[in-house]
Amino acid sequence: MSRRDIGVALLFVAGAVAAVATFLPLCFVGTELGGGTWFGFTMTSWAITSEPADLSWLGGSAQYGVPIVISAVLLLVAVALAFLPEPQRQAGRYAAVAATALLAGSVWTTAMAVVAWLTPPASDERTLVEYESGPGLWVLLASVLVAVVGTVLLLRRPVVVAEGPVVHVLVDTDTPPMGIQVAVLPELPEDRKS
Repeated sequence: MSRRDIGVALLFVAGAVAAVATFLPLCFVGTELGGGTWFGFTMTSWAITSEPADLSWLGGSAQYGVPIVISAVLLLVAVALAFLPEPQRQAGRYAAVAATALLAGSVWTTAMAVVAWLTPPASDERTLVEYESGPGLWVLLASVLVAVVGTVLLLRRPVVVAEGPVVHVLVDTDTPPMGIQVAVLPELPEDRKS
């Protein structure tokens, strides 16, 4: 298996995992009311849900999944272009770089929103509110790392090894002393020189 094949496989895995991770919980903020009942909010890349469900109007909306899914689709396009002839492979390399950058930026934005959610207010320290990060954030971060490694492996072009003798032709064009070519006149025969 070549480096390009490994890079293509890693890009495919990164795109699929990033798309699936948008449905996993990113974080939970809440407290236990007693008797196994919880009050809190869970954020995914698509929505903020509440427990109990009748408080969903307090949750709001999170649309961090849109750029993540777009970058996952771009990663899959880069994978498809990697199997075509060389000009399309070059477009696939560019698409992989763009998709990885978009995925990294989207996950960074999502992570900053999660960190803001998980930062407790500096008010009363006696509250029993729990701030937990969910598996979705860690899976998204892992997908970015896998996409970066896959893109680096995809960017490396294979070394072409020639079979048989290799002849290098070097064209040697000396620059004239005056910097431009000057016509050299043929010498006149001896009898015409006078």
